[in-house]
Amino acid sequence: MVRRMLVLLVVAGVPVTAQAQLPATGSISVLGDVTADGLTISSATPLNFGILIPGTPTTLNARTSANAGKFDIRGARRAEFTLTLTLPTELRVGIGPLNLPVTFDGTSGCQAPRDNQNSCSTYDPSTVLTARIRNQVAPDNTFFVWLGGTVSPAVGQSPGVYTAVISALVQYTGN
Repeated sequence: MVRRMLVLLVVAGVPVTAQAQLPATGSISVLGDVTADGLTISSATPLNFGILIPGTPTTLNARTSANAGKFDIRGARRAEFTLTLTLPTELRVGIGPLNLPVTFDGTSGCQAPRDNQNSCSTYDPSTVLTARIRNQVAPDNTFFVWLGGTVSPAVGQSPGVYTAVISALVQYTGN
């Protein structure tokens, strides 16, 4: 008789395990941390070709030259940004007719999240650079860009101080 009772209990337990589950609910918090760290760019050093000899092109390497131009970019930690440079094709003496050709090639730019020029990664400064700000608190929430190039004075190049401006635009991408 005990044996039958056990069988009945097991059979009687089957409907209990086959019952429908009740709905379950859950929740998560939604957070947004608005930063006070605006995106800024500053010109740390100018691109300076120095004294030029007529007829002799001069190239500055962005990775190794102490005269390479340098931009410091600061912003929100780990924020992705783009950098767009408007590069000149010539340097001029004032507003006169004298000009000096300047070129930038695929390795004229160099970029790094740390202020270490000799270990920066070269890039083509005529393209848009997409990078991230360092994951550090201010003032170390930075990114660095160096710029070199080549000037080619003509054999009969007129003396003078030739200048141009490189414009830089930085924007957060939202990533």
